[in-house]
Amino acid sequence: MRIRAFFGAAAVAVLLLSGCGGAGSEGGPQPRPTRATGAVPTGGERRADGAELLYRAGGGHSAQNPAFAPDGRSMLLTEFSEGYNKGAAALGVLPLDGGRTPQKVLEDPDKVAVNLPGTSWNAAAGAFAFASDRESGHDELWLMTPGGTPERVTRHEDGSGYSEPSFSPDGAWIVFQQSWEPEHAAGTGDSAEQDSLWKVRRDGGDPVRLVDGRGTGTDNRQPNWSPRGDRIVFQRRTAGGEGWALWTVHPDGTGLRQVTDAPGEHTDPAWSPDGTYLVFSSNLGDLPNAQVFVVAADGGRPVRVTGEAAAYDGAPSWSPDGKWIAFESSPGGEADPAALWRIPAPDLKGLSG
Repeated sequence: MRIRAFFGAAAVAVLLLSGCGGAGSEGGPQPRPTRATGAVPTGGERRADGAELLYRAGGGHSAQNPAFAPDGRSMLLTEFSEGYNKGAAALGVLPLDGGRTPQKVLEDPDKVAVNLPGTSWNAAAGAFAFASDRESGHDELWLMTPGGTPERVTRHEDGSGYSEPSFSPDGAWIVFQQSWEPEHAAGTGDSAEQDSLWKVRRDGGDPVRLVDGRGTGTDNRQPNWSPRGDRIVFQRRTAGGEGWALWTVHPDGTGLRQVTDAPGEHTDPAWSPDGTYLVFSSNLGDLPNAQVFVVAADGGRPVRVTGEAAAYDGAPSWSPDGKWIAFESSPGGEADPAALWRIPAPDLKGLSG
């Protein structure tokens, strides 16, 4: 699992908190058979668990954060220039119906532009959201239409970073996390960060806080808005704790509810197209590297989707037609450059909360 916090490319503060994991390890949950719906393009590299390679960058670059376009025919991604979560970061759009070469849509030397897996590309808004330090020493929220120019949404001067933006289904709001550099966290008497969740209108204005990290003694990250619009999923841990759990909250900040309660690091949650299930990354069962899992949005027994013991699999996104789950994968663990893969979505018949 990768936990990111960006405060300028030169001071990219990244916490890699995952003992995430390898599939098929003894004692760990085993993968559930997947259903191969839809034709798999020919010529792609395959893994033993049925995953198909979508894109592997060259030159030590790391391809991360897959997020499907609303029509499912292409994918937004972040490409880091110096390895996993390292160096400058550019945005690209990868066609899925041929070519398999991403078109760079935003690239600033020595700057970062990072999208969130899941609902960062919105049909109603006609744009995708991302975080970037392109005009400041900290991350702000931005929008961009394919082929257009970047449009800044937020402006703040308190030294925190605004990142991981996700659209409401109607495209009117963006939920995001507010992060502080580790030095600030240490100054509050806690070695762990205590990130909060906010929402802001897509045309700017004053943000509205939904989850107060410091006020609740928790660290809250990676928010993704449900396609039904009624809930926002995110990962949470108690300050100073090691484990992460999945939680949901209503868009007005009420109705906090824990989804996963098993020990481990459960991170990077995103929704199924109908809002019934969550896909996420986890080392459930003491896996040595994170793998991709699915669980009912109301909780229940997680189902393992990927099964590559030697690789970290994370940052998953569900395709709009429900047939595929895309994810990033790093061979040997998340310290290595990642590539983008997809795997048929599992048969979820009988999976309930």
